[in-house]
Amino acid sequence: MFSPNRYNGIDLLNLPTIGRFIKNKKFLIAIRLFSLILLISLIAYGFSLPDRNENLVTNGLAWGLFWPFFIITSLVMIGPVFCMVCPLGFIGEYLTWFGLKRKPGPWKNYYIGILTLIFSYWVVYYTLDGFYEEPVHAAWFFLVFLLLSGLFFLVYSEMTFCKYICPVSAIIRAFGRVGPTWLTTDKSNCNECKTFDCAKACSYKLQPYHFDKNGSMSDCTLCMGCAQACDSVQWKLTVPSVTLWKKIPKPRSIDVWVYILMLGVITITMRFHHGLGRSKISDQFIWSKTAVSVQNMFGIEHDLTGFFALIYALILLLSVTLGGFYLAARILRTDYKNVFHTLGYALAPLMIVGGLSHLGESFFLHYYNEITNAFIQLFHLPFEEARPLASRKDSWLHLFRLFTYVAIIWSFVLMIVRLRFIESSNVQKILAFPFAWGAGWVMLFLTLYVPYILSTYGIAGGHH
Repeated sequence: MFSPNRYNGIDLLNLPTIGRFIKNKKFLIAIRLFSLILLISLIAYGFSLPDRNENLVTNGLAWGLFWPFFIITSLVMIGPVFCMVCPLGFIGEYLTWFGLKRKPGPWKNYYIGILTLIFSYWVVYYTLDGFYEEPVHAAWFFLVFLLLSGLFFLVYSEMTFCKYICPVSAIIRAFGRVGPTWLTTDKSNCNECKTFDCAKACSYKLQPYHFDKNGSMSDCTLCMGCAQACDSVQWKLTVPSVTLWKKIPKPRSIDVWVYILMLGVITITMRFHHGLGRSKISDQFIWSKTAVSVQNMFGIEHDLTGFFALIYALILLLSVTLGGFYLAARILRTDYKNVFHTLGYALAPLMIVGGLSHLGESFFLHYYNEITNAFIQLFHLPFEEARPLASRKDSWLHLFRLFTYVAIIWSFVLMIVRLRFIESSNVQKILAFPFAWGAGWVMLFLTLYVPYILSTYGIAGGHH
């Protein structure tokens, strides 16, 4: 089994074109400023042009560009580069200069951001169908976080908002491990270093020369301040998920929780609600029956199917995953925490890599024209309105579904590799594997089950 022992790879900062731009402070400021302009524009358009049929900017930028491609796709293909161009982090670097610089105190909790995302976006998304597709609601969503970030930057030090409050920070830190890039330093130079310029230049008070030793880039946002301050900093193109093939010296519970929660909230719930929910027997599933019962019991007219699909998805995944870890720990004769921290990282590819299946199809079906039309309207470009690049009748779109199987195989192999880091007999590891990889079995089952149901019972009217 291949297991890299060092963070080897091509130093992207040494490549003439990439290095020249990334280490150019003015270039990065220009990119971040453009990103800020896009953010302000989507908010302004959302309030000034609330009709979604007339406003192409807000939804095109918010749900077509920022979330699918700036965050999800970039994490898999490059790494946590969204933070490099994030408009909130950009203004934060300047606001903290004259802020109160208080310590984070009670806000120093990595779970705040991920729980904020789940309740402020995903619970609303499934409960109030189409809520955030209304431009004014999307505008409020981004405006609240823009104002909230400014408040935290002015009051607290060490970029507290980015570390703990930002709704996507935990996702980027956890899933950033899947990407093929790694920030490190030239150890031959670091051993003689007495100035520590890279650490002094870091707004987040990090030490890049310790990233290799810790097996983690910690809260690094790839702002490249360290690279601009010291030529020994390296940004390497290396083996995808390089840290996951090795024993992680300082594992973090929040990372594993992000893998589990995002798999449940996004992937599994989508399979329940948007996958099985398209079938002609959608009313026969437990989440649909529960929704009808609750609606009738309390006289609620609003459809709660999506909400209960979310609840049942989380119940299923948490039961299978955490229960599987518990049984695996008993079989391996080790403590639960060791299993959770060691084997939990094998779940990393399931949602983020598998998500490329949906994003790939969606790009050709609607993301392309939504993003293009957003820029046409925003900058008054002299082009005709863009049309989708494909329709659901195009069978070649099914090729993107291979990403789901890539994610499953990737996770399967990672689980085998990471079992090697637990001291136990091979027989015990073989017996523990089916339980430890419970989330993988759920993903595989639903990947096969949804198309089976749709092909057997058919798609309900009104669905494509």
